[in-house]
Amino acid sequence: MPNVLLEEFSPLCNIQAFVEEDENSVYFYLWDYPGQEHASIRSCWVRNYGAAPEEMNIETMEEGQAPMLPAHCCSHPEGAERLDPQRLSLVWFEEGDAAALIYEGEILSVIPGWAGQSGEERFPGYARDCTEESDLCLPLGTPDSNVLHERVEGAMEFWKSWEDNPWPRLQEQFIQRIESRAAPVDTYYAIDGGNWPPKALVKTKVRDGIVYVFTLGASIAPQPKLELYSETPEQLRRFELAFAIQEEWLSRNEMKLLQYISAQTNLPWSHMTFLTEGHTIPCEEMSSIDSAFEYVLMTRPADAPQMEYPNLNNERVNVLWLVPITAAERRHAEEFSSEDLMKRAENANLWIFDGTPKFMSGSKD
Repeated sequence: MPNVLLEEFSPLCNIQAFVEEDENSVYFYLWDYPGQEHASIRSCWVRNYGAAPEEMNIETMEEGQAPMLPAHCCSHPEGAERLDPQRLSLVWFEEGDAAALIYEGEILSVIPGWAGQSGEERFPGYARDCTEESDLCLPLGTPDSNVLHERVEGAMEFWKSWEDNPWPRLQEQFIQRIESRAAPVDTYYAIDGGNWPPKALVKTKVRDGIVYVFTLGASIAPQPKLELYSETPEQLRRFELAFAIQEEWLSRNEMKLLQYISAQTNLPWSHMTFLTEGHTIPCEEMSSIDSAFEYVLMTRPADAPQMEYPNLNNERVNVLWLVPITAAERRHAEEFSSEDLMKRAENANLWIFDGTPKFMSGSKD
């Protein structure tokens, strides 16, 4: 029977990491959405305990046993010593969707965010003791040949930096920017539920009939999966949400709308995705204020207050303004793109909700 050497949950995503051994080999696993219907497992071979076979043992796999890595792919074809569980540890990447297995301070294996199944292709993790590409793992290589070494080192430094808890300093910087660029803070809500990272939502005092709402702390953790979709993920990985609304409209459903905004700060990690300019998401809380507005569009209007939050880990923080849109505007974005919809903006203050459609006059009818 397999023996579990190490088990740990991601600090951000619904992912369970575990290391398992049997009499022949050791594997490192990341179990995405454990116990749920759409759960999946990403795996990586770590080492063989016995002499490696010449070829993959298909019969062993069909019997549900983890296969040994073939000799031509393995740096220890005669087998390696058994691992001591007390010397094993995990380092989670800052995004929370990837992890590295560490043994006595040295990287044994890495399962990055892009590992797993994509269509008909499968991308395994990386192993220190793998010497050639295989279906079970890829060579980890050296710091000169594989950037994952640098990523793991960066993750170690990131988690170490939180030993001194920089949140009070960051919190103060965020609030200073909000009050200097928008309006004085009226109400502060902690929205992290006691979990990491620390997050808050603030509502400002009324200024010129407008109430501003801002999130703080979502940007502490970079969003997952962006490396699969952007050549410059470092420019998009960190975000905070902003919302501006006329006071009379906010009073119709204030608490539920504030709860909705705070909940969206969890979305990238609960669904292992990302939010960026041009994305649209449903918003029942907005439609309860005005039934014509069923969605919100995330955008960065040039004439909105420029918050210019401090960079985090040398990466900029993107402020995504939530702009309520109608079903017709959403359909236009789906058919022609969000970029085309944003080109149709019909007034300068599109980030301020005042009960009128911002992109397509008449779409409320």
